[in-house]
Amino acid sequence: MMRSLFGGRRRSVFGPGRELGQYRADLVERTARIDARLVELADDIDALRRRAIEPEEAVERLTVHEELLDKEAEGLREMLAPEDLHGLHMEYEANLERALRGLVTVERGCAITRLPHRPPEDEEPFTYYKRGHGNVNHARLRMAEIAEVLIKWEPGKPAEATVAARMQRDRP
Repeated sequence: MMRSLFGGRRRSVFGPGRELGQYRADLVERTARIDARLVELADDIDALRRRAIEPEEAVERLTVHEELLDKEAEGLREMLAPEDLHGLHMEYEANLERALRGLVTVERGCAITRLPHRPPEDEEPFTYYKRGHGNVNHARLRMAEIAEVLIKWEPGKPAEATVAARMQRDRP
């Protein structure tokens, strides 16, 4: 009786490369959508900080952003990253969660403005807006750095998104 060399399964010469290509394609698409949404979110929070929009209007916009980012986060969790990229993929997800926490912080600031006995000159909501805006922007910047590494990664190379690794890559 002749046994198959690969345990009865057909092996594709292009299997891992195809999986990596599919991961990259999905990641490029998803990260572009997420980044665009985070830019819009940061702009809306900044408008709220500058008093260009009212908290009621901001809450409506924030709700839309939150729903769409939640869907993207769910899609990220369902993606199958190559084993060497699991850590960075998880860090990208964690930073998206950080951006969502920033959004929730801004929503709390908006809720404070609706308190019945709040003095009109109270600056507390603006502290929440500032903190939330910082979280969204810092998470977005880190996510862009991680996404670049995830997309450009080649098998056999280290998957690092540190300052030292970036400096090493940028050297001529």
